[in-house]
Amino acid sequence: MDEYKVEASALHAFIVASFRAVGFSAAKATRAANVLHYADLHGHDTHGVANLANIYLDGTTAGEIDAQAEECWVSDRGACATLDAQGGLGLLAGQTAMSHALEKAQEFGVGCSVVRNSSHFGAAGFYASMALDQGLIGMAMTNLGGEPVAHPLGSVAPLLGTNPISFATQSSKGNVPFVLDMSTTVCASGKLKQALRLDKQIPDGWLVDKYGRSSNNPQNYLDGKASLPMLGGALADQGGHKGLGLGVMVEVLCGALAGAHTSAMKQAQGRNSVGHFFLAINPGFFGSASSFTESIDALLATISGAEVHSAYAPLMYPGQPDAITKAERLAHGIPLDSALLSQLDGIADKYELATLKRAAE
Repeated sequence: MDEYKVEASALHAFIVASFRAVGFSAAKATRAANVLHYADLHGHDTHGVANLANIYLDGTTAGEIDAQAEECWVSDRGACATLDAQGGLGLLAGQTAMSHALEKAQEFGVGCSVVRNSSHFGAAGFYASMALDQGLIGMAMTNLGGEPVAHPLGSVAPLLGTNPISFATQSSKGNVPFVLDMSTTVCASGKLKQALRLDKQIPDGWLVDKYGRSSNNPQNYLDGKASLPMLGGALADQGGHKGLGLGVMVEVLCGALAGAHTSAMKQAQGRNSVGHFFLAINPGFFGSASSFTESIDALLATISGAEVHSAYAPLMYPGQPDAITKAERLAHGIPLDSALLSQLDGIADKYELATLKRAAE
């Protein structure tokens, strides 16, 4: 499939215009676009503009997401707070809640915010990374509300969401920060949809059928012929029980604690209530902030570029590949496949927007 490059700022402007076209204010559209743009710049292509039409624009026009929603704090005590997104865009509610957690961490040493009645919030790493400029530690999680997609340890029915976790911390020497952003399933479901769009096979273990056999056809996910296992795989002796445990942990924090839906609420009436969890930690409240960051520097230095056996790629810690991709894409543009560009052209036509200019690879 052909691939093209689109200038980064032009793609961001297109996303803003698209959100505005379905009723978001200029300020909200820009904030929402920032999250998708973060994903596209850092190489998380399954969580960027690829989701613009089917999750965000279609969700808004169908009434699943309320462009006019006004978030409200239903609880705010000490270092803890609960935000009701009122059925609005998770891309916005997530930023509001993480900003509040960061403010509380500056005051109390820790800050925690949870969100209920929200929707898909994009790349978890965006929110954890909000802590970096303040020298804080950030953590972000989300569930899928009452719409599970994962089948842990061979379960017949889907029991959990992809339930991503992100954790970010800065170093003191201006080095690339540590930014972990991972689903608690073997892969994000968006990777399966991306492979289908690109007409590509998927690696062994991403999908498993009812006989425990690996499937390399992403279409089998949508057809229900193969299921998405938790991190570690479909079997306990491969570590699948660890992914199950992490997935349930996310449900506890994002669902039960936040007052949102959990994956157990598959038959819930009305709008799906997705939940988020955000934690900010101020290292200066636990000891010397400079000693902490020096320790992080030393830790990351032992991993980055550490000697590996000849059969393996050079070792990098989470966050380094993203930084390399960001620099490349800012300089040379963001790669988009022809199928996705056709979808974006459809958005432009539907909402009378200018189409994106592109250059062939």
